[in-house]
Amino acid sequence: MDLRRYIPDHAVTTVPLLAVLLALHYFVLRDEPVEPGIEASGAPAYYEHWLYTEEIVELDIDGELDRLELDDAARDRRIRELLRAQQYQQARTLLLEVAAAAALREDQARLGDTLLLLGEVAIHQQELAAAEIYLQEALYLTMTQDNLAGTARCYELLGQLNIRARELARRAATTYDDLWQARNLTARGLYHGVSDTLERVIRENLEIRRYGAAADAWEALAALYDRLHDDYQAELARLEAARLFASIGQSTHVDRLLAGVDSNTIGAAQLADVRRDIERHYTEHQRDQVQTSQAHDYRMLYHHYLRIGQPERAWHFRIKSSQTLANTSDRALFQRQADIIAVLYNSNFAMARAREYLERAGTLYEESGNPELRAQTRELEEQIF
Repeated sequence: MDLRRYIPDHAVTTVPLLAVLLALHYFVLRDEPVEPGIEASGAPAYYEHWLYTEEIVELDIDGELDRLELDDAARDRRIRELLRAQQYQQARTLLLEVAAAAALREDQARLGDTLLLLGEVAIHQQELAAAEIYLQEALYLTMTQDNLAGTARCYELLGQLNIRARELARRAATTYDDLWQARNLTARGLYHGVSDTLERVIRENLEIRRYGAAADAWEALAALYDRLHDDYQAELARLEAARLFASIGQSTHVDRLLAGVDSNTIGAAQLADVRRDIERHYTEHQRDQVQTSQAHDYRMLYHHYLRIGQPERAWHFRIKSSQTLANTSDRALFQRQADIIAVLYNSNFAMARAREYLERAGTLYEESGNPELRAQTRELEEQIF
């Protein structure tokens, strides 16, 4: 069985100079100062170009699984149930079992189709590095089989992956911009609408799984309530920040926040409940760390046994890796993310990759006489920004 050597996850490059430029943007080139106490009427003009509507291609669960034509009705039904419940990691484990069986039978057509679906599922899970690995594997298989339609679909999904990476980067940048504007307005005594902005920032960051950024927004909300002399709400916000920091193992931030909490304001019983929550989050984080490390070791064993020509043992460890990750929380997969400047900078390359992949997909669709699918790639190209 001649399988392509698998690509590693992308490394993220930081760009310190851009951080300096960002500081210049906020503290020198920001809108003109106004008199303290005058409420801001709206967002500055430079902010408006970030506003956008995120469009995510819906996962066609039934259509994709119908194409796989699984011979195990119970497994087919279970995968559909997991995907509909958005339990993507568990569904990926079952799909890897399907892929392993196909690989061992040297059924490259079934293997390629399964890897394609695994890539699509990983995109919806926001695990873009894993999605690219699956799709690159599928691309290799479809190309070696001269499968024009499958190759086009691989390119299309790789395009979607890079569009998704760009969307996530822009969304993260928007929330970062909102957070700094909220802090700026708070510091200048302009409080109108700031709490709504910060609550939206918290919600958005949780949705894109930037937990540290959400915790920072909770701290900013606490600072706002301090300015408004609402001590109880300020303490509640600080405790929410502490909970989030605990969930990603940031003990230094947790200790700092708890040290500043006034138990007389929050109440001894409520504070004790929060401390128990924080301890539970720490325990979960430590367990996730162990399981993530085990999953990494299993992936290394997969590559080892594949290299020495033992595919059955190799796929056993690949499935074990997925099973281990299925028992961890989402926070374990997203606890360490690049700084927003690096994320936004690298997303510029994602735009170029998306355009290239979609152009290749469109050309293949055109050659194979699929004008509808060609039009679909053009619609995706319009989302690149």
